[in-house]
Amino acid sequence: MKKIFLRYTRKQLAVLAGGLCSLTACVDEGLNIDAYHITDEQLMADANEGGYLLPVMMNFIVPTSTALQTVQNLQAESYAGYMESPTNFLNNVNTMTYFMVSGWNNNSWYSSTNNVMNNWLLMKRSEIDVKYPDLYAIATIIKVAAVQRLVDTFGPYPYTQYGEGSEVPFDSEEEAYNAFFSDLDEAVTALQAAEAADPNADMVRFAKWDRSSLGGEYTSWIKAANSLRLRMAMRISGVSPAKAQQEAEKAVAEANGGILDRAFEIILTATNPYYTFATAWSDTRLSASIETYLTGFEDPRLEAYALPATGAGVVGQFKGIRPGVAKPDKDRYIGYSLPNISQADPIKVIDVAEGYFLKAEGVLRGWNMGGGTAQQYYEDGIRASFTYNGVSGVDEYLLSTGTQIAYVDPRNTANNSAPISTVTVQWNEAASFEQKLEKIITQKWIAIYPEGTEAWSEFRRTGYPRMYPIMVTNNPDLPLGTFIKRLTYPLTVISASGQAVANAVSQHLGGNDSAATPLWWDVD
Repeated sequence: MKKIFLRYTRKQLAVLAGGLCSLTACVDEGLNIDAYHITDEQLMADANEGGYLLPVMMNFIVPTSTALQTVQNLQAESYAGYMESPTNFLNNVNTMTYFMVSGWNNNSWYSSTNNVMNNWLLMKRSEIDVKYPDLYAIATIIKVAAVQRLVDTFGPYPYTQYGEGSEVPFDSEEEAYNAFFSDLDEAVTALQAAEAADPNADMVRFAKWDRSSLGGEYTSWIKAANSLRLRMAMRISGVSPAKAQQEAEKAVAEANGGILDRAFEIILTATNPYYTFATAWSDTRLSASIETYLTGFEDPRLEAYALPATGAGVVGQFKGIRPGVAKPDKDRYIGYSLPNISQADPIKVIDVAEGYFLKAEGVLRGWNMGGGTAQQYYEDGIRASFTYNGVSGVDEYLLSTGTQIAYVDPRNTANNSAPISTVTVQWNEAASFEQKLEKIITQKWIAIYPEGTEAWSEFRRTGYPRMYPIMVTNNPDLPLGTFIKRLTYPLTVISASGQAVANAVSQHLGGNDSAATPLWWDVD
């Protein structure tokens, strides 16, 4: 990955070092610090001291480096039915067969902790919240976006008191979510105030630091915050319905800035990590679920998501690997379909289609989502996804009554499966709540590909889309036919914060740090 060189004052280096040294492990994409090529006066000019950490923070909402392989690709993207590796890592005893690899879980934990939370803490200790509240608001939105993924992956996390001691207590998931909503309130208020005071402030003070597709505009970052709020509101709809409705309705209100009308992506300055996994390393291929649903729907997005297979017996087909299968060697599945991701493709954080599907579900739940119907928002979401992926034929697709096809594995017929869903694309207003919900979630799952953490979270929340269970399990807590619920805490975290972890497990995880323990919002 192309390294990002940041320049700090000696005072700031001391603060950063103190924060980093309190952690016991780092991912492979650390900061490269040069303290000697910028003066304190230069750092303060044009609000540089308020923004110079933001690019690195953005790059680790979803890691834009090859750290993404163990942070997401070899776990959440497998659990979400998006991608599966042909490689039999650790002799097939790995996260894809539900064995908890502590080093991989460590990367998942520390990727955002080191690069987002530590840099946010440096900004807080440097009083950026007082000096540049607008830039601090951007950091806060990034922090929420990154840590919400961690909480949805592991559960309790030391969010609200981060940096306040050598071993701070872990917040419960409910406490963390309440803090996320509160932090977004403060961030949106600060950005709205900055816009009101000077509509050009973002272009002067922030645009040069923005590595996203939002163009350095505060109004777009407000929409990103609201889209994130809507996502989180829906996540807690089963466990805290009144709070969920309140936050969702706040998110879509135009008076509050509304939700995204363009995709929130991180623009890369180096090779897209998925391209590296798939092409350079041959470590990722299409998953069976994407193959069978999209083939059955005759979905033109399949060609946008994957390349035809090249292996003997599957040449020219779109062929995915069933998750958690026996892989005696890499050659067995290496000829299956590669993900169709180019070197320069950005990393998706939140796209426009997701907002429409969230609003469709909100209407289904009786919430005020702006006056549209569930069908209208559902179809708008599909249209937005077609546009984003540059494919045509959406009008015909919306009338499709095709269903998921059977899965056939020419390499091992034991992995074959009849269709596990009868969901169709075409909306049916007379359908039941659950039938409509399955349509909405299935189409949202297709649209947000390849954002595996979000898709896995929604599968755990709703049970949709229906997924293939794994064929080999290496976790006694998760027998065949069951699905993983969370990642367990890595040994480095337990070693560094043993009592805090023990308290979190006892108080918030039913006393069991297990991959089978459901999270707070996973109540269906």
